[in-house]
Amino acid sequence: MTGDERKRAFRATAADRGEKFSVAAILNCGVTWEHLSRGLSDEYQTPLSSEVKQKFAAYIGRTVEDVFGATNEASDKVA
Repeated sequence: MTGDERKRAFRATAADRGEKFSVAAILNCGVTWEHLSRGLSDEYQTPLSSEVKQKFAAYIGRTVEDVFGATNEASDKVA
């Protein structure tokens, strides 16, 4: 998925559940919406930890591989 597709999937899931983005990010991914948004984007170098990636993928009902593709080692080490 592209960064825009990941953000749209998150927004759609949050809307379907009646949650605000900021609340959904904290409760379901354990990070702020700002951090999550930057990590999902293709524009910024804000890596998400593997735990956050797993939580995000589960939240939108997809696999980590489907959402993020192959992850690099550096992105898995940063929270």
